[in-house]
Amino acid sequence: MKLKYCLMISILLSSYGLSRDLERPNILFIHMEDMGCEIPVYGDMTQATPALSQLASQGMVFERVNVTAPSCAPSRASLFTGLYPHQNGMWAFDQTHGFHFREGVPTFIQALKKAGYATGISYKTGVEPASAVPFDRQYKYNKNALGKDPGSYQVSNCIDGFQHFLENLSPGEKFYFQAQTNDTHTQWAPKFEPIRGFKTRFGFHPIDADKVKALLHWGKVRMNSKARQNLAEYYGAIQRVDFFVKEILALLEKFGHTENTIVIFSSDHGPSDLFRGKTSSYEFGLRVPFIVKWPNYVKKGTRSNALVSFVDLMPTFLDLAKLPIDEYLPGKSIIPILTGDQPMGHRRFLYSAYNSHTTSEDLLWPARTINDGRYKLIYNLLAEQGMKRLGKHGINHKINDVFTSTKEAQDLRKRTTQPGVYELYDLQSDPGELINLVNDPEKAAILKKLKEELDDWRRNRVKDPFVEEEVLKLFTEQYLAHCLEWRTQMYLGGKEKAAQNKKILTAKGWKLNKEIWIPKWDPQPYKTEKTR
Repeated sequence: MKLKYCLMISILLSSYGLSRDLERPNILFIHMEDMGCEIPVYGDMTQATPALSQLASQGMVFERVNVTAPSCAPSRASLFTGLYPHQNGMWAFDQTHGFHFREGVPTFIQALKKAGYATGISYKTGVEPASAVPFDRQYKYNKNALGKDPGSYQVSNCIDGFQHFLENLSPGEKFYFQAQTNDTHTQWAPKFEPIRGFKTRFGFHPIDADKVKALLHWGKVRMNSKARQNLAEYYGAIQRVDFFVKEILALLEKFGHTENTIVIFSSDHGPSDLFRGKTSSYEFGLRVPFIVKWPNYVKKGTRSNALVSFVDLMPTFLDLAKLPIDEYLPGKSIIPILTGDQPMGHRRFLYSAYNSHTTSEDLLWPARTINDGRYKLIYNLLAEQGMKRLGKHGINHKINDVFTSTKEAQDLRKRTTQPGVYELYDLQSDPGELINLVNDPEKAAILKKLKEELDDWRRNRVKDPFVEEEVLKLFTEQYLAHCLEWRTQMYLGGKEKAAQNKKILTAKGWKLNKEIWIPKWDPQPYKTEKTR
C-alpha cells in the first residue's frame, strides 16, 4: 500500500511539472518585434488572436515581463547574453552605429550548440558580431528555404524556414529555434503581400479605423484620423503575427515535437511609432507579452504575477538544457515559476537601462528604471544635467499630426518629452503612467526606497558606468559629436544623396568608433546577488 501511495504521489507531481527527471526539452522561442500587449490575452479585445488565445489556454500567461531596454539591439543582446546593455557592450543600435558585444562575452547559443542542440532562427539576430550567436541555420524573410518563389511573402518565407529546419533535424536531435517575422516592426504593415495568397495590410478581418480606441498610455488625448489609421494597421500586423503563430505550432505538431518542446511567445519591446512606446522607458516601451506552454510541466490556463526580466532567459535556457549557469549572470531561471515550485520567482525588482537607439541626437536619453510590480521609478540621467529630450520615435512621433491639437495633448507631450529627473508611478492605479507621484508626500518613503535600491543596483551589482557624472558627460559629448559626423557623411550632397551615401558607407563597413566604451569581456566585477 505504501509503495502504491508513493507511486501515485510521484505521478501527481510529475503531472504538475514538479519532477526533475524529464528529459531536456526542445525550445521554441516565438519572438516578435515591436509588439506590445494589445491582444485579448491581456484584455485588449480590439483584434481577435485565436492562436495566441489558444496558446494561453494551454499554458501560463505572465503579467509582468520587461525587457532591459526599449530598443531592439540592446534588448536582443540581453536575451542572448543574460546581461544588461552596458554589461554586454550593446548599449544602443549596432551596424554603422558602432555598438557590439564585448569581445569574448558568452551567449546561450554557443552553450546550446556545444551541448548538442541544433539551432536556427528566422529573420534577424539584431546583434553584432554575428559570430557571437552562431546559429546553425538562419532563414531570411526575403528568401525561401523550400525552393518556392520568395516574392515578398515575408511571413510565409519565415514559416517555410521553420519547416526546412525541422525537416533537416537528425533523429532525436534536440533543438532551439527562434521563430520571428518583422510584421509588427515599423511601419507594421508591409505595402505588399506578406502571406502567400493573402493581401493582409489590415489583417484578414480589417479593423474599422474609426472604431479603434486610444491606448491607456495616452490618457484622454483624442486621436485624429491618422492616429486611428496607424492603430488599425498595427492591429492588422498583430493579426498576421497570430497567423504566424498558428502555422509555426502546426509545424511543431506535424513533425511530432509538441509534447517534448517548451514554447515561449514574446517580443523584443513595445510598439514602434506609437507615442510613449519604443525608445521610451514607460511600460508601453518595456512591458512585453510572455506566454509559455510546456506540456507536463506548466499547468494549463494559469497566469503569473511574478516579475521576469529578459536577463532571466539565458539562465532559463541553460537550465532547460541542464547546463551550468555562470555566477556572474544577474538573472535566474524561471523554471520554478513555471512548475509552481516558486510561484512568485526570485525577483523583487525589474530594472531597465536605456541609452539611445540609432545615431540621432533626439534618441539619446539615458534612463534607468526600477519596478517592484506596483511602483515604478524612472531616473532621467540627462535631465539632472539640465538637458531636454528632443523627442522622436516612441516619445514624440509627430504628436501634433496624430492627436487633436488640444491642451491635453500638449500637456502629455511636454510631460513626456521634458520630464523631471525622477518620475514615480503607481502601476496598479495608473497603468498608463500618467500621474507622476514624485512630489506626493504620501509616497516619500516609497520614492526613497526605490532610489536607494536603484542606486545600489547600478553601483554595486551591474556596475553602470553612468554612475560617474563625468563618464556620462564624456559619453554624451562624444555621442553627439558622432551623431553630427554620421549626419554629415549621410547628407553630403544634400538630402537627395542620403540613400546613396548610406549604401556606400554601409558597403564599406563604415562605423562610428565606440571602442573606448566596449572593453573586452571580464565577468569579475559583477556580484552574484540574484535575489533582488
